[in-house]
Amino acid sequence: MTTPDGIAGVSLPPRRRGRSSLEVFLTSLQAFLLRELKNQFGRMRLGYFWAFAEPAAMVAVLTVLHAGIRGGHASIYGEDPVIFFVFGAVPYFLFSNCVSRAQGVCESLKGLFNYRQIKPIDVILARCLIDAMLMAGVGLLFVVGWVWTGHPMHLEDPLRLLAALFSLFALGTALGLVFEVFGTIFTDLKRIFGIIMRPMLFISGLFFTIDMVPPEYRAFLLWNPVLHAVDQARDAVLPGYASPGSFAFVWAVIGLLLFVGLGGYRRYLYRLI
Repeated sequence: MTTPDGIAGVSLPPRRRGRSSLEVFLTSLQAFLLRELKNQFGRMRLGYFWAFAEPAAMVAVLTVLHAGIRGGHASIYGEDPVIFFVFGAVPYFLFSNCVSRAQGVCESLKGLFNYRQIKPIDVILARCLIDAMLMAGVGLLFVVGWVWTGHPMHLEDPLRLLAALFSLFALGTALGLVFEVFGTIFTDLKRIFGIIMRPMLFISGLFFTIDMVPPEYRAFLLWNPVLHAVDQARDAVLPGYASPGSFAFVWAVIGLLLFVGLGGYRRYLYRLI
């Protein structure tokens, strides 16, 4: 190669194109998925067992209480009480685990955010994805065990069930993001967020459906989007039940939470890290 001045030069190799923002994000997400899996279950041999034990214990307690009140052979909407409570517990714990796992990221991993490519939202998504996949596996394990023991299983609408579970994952992740962003910036809000989550176990349809709620109280409970999504999951597996829950309302709330959470995340990013 000759320069305009007649001086011979060495041709340089073409400049390597840098990775796009999406490629960096997906690489970080994959790395944190592996890291969180190792941290959560690599050091605890019984980690997977405890993930299964919590919803299993809840289902066992509710089934025993139902048998004591209505009798051991009383069905619920034409289905065995075990199925009724499994598909209340698994969807609810999927939501609540995503909310809880999204919190505490900015304080516990602040040193990692010194690396420019690593952002808090990568860790939040990785943690929520792990818990969502874990709870989906727990639900699948329940179903396989139930069928293997010779009990019938009526999956009326598999797509509705998948849509309900994905909605609860998105709802839990969005709410967890809001709690983490604003709880980190305004620490006094953490107490309020804790108060909000405490009654969720009792008002999210874990042991009842929307139709079971008296009409005079139903209007208040229907403001809870978790109840709508859990009720839709039950609709997918109970042959005698048609849920009045609304996916449109659930996703309207998810959209609002994402708008608030991502807006706050962008506004306060440098204070979060």
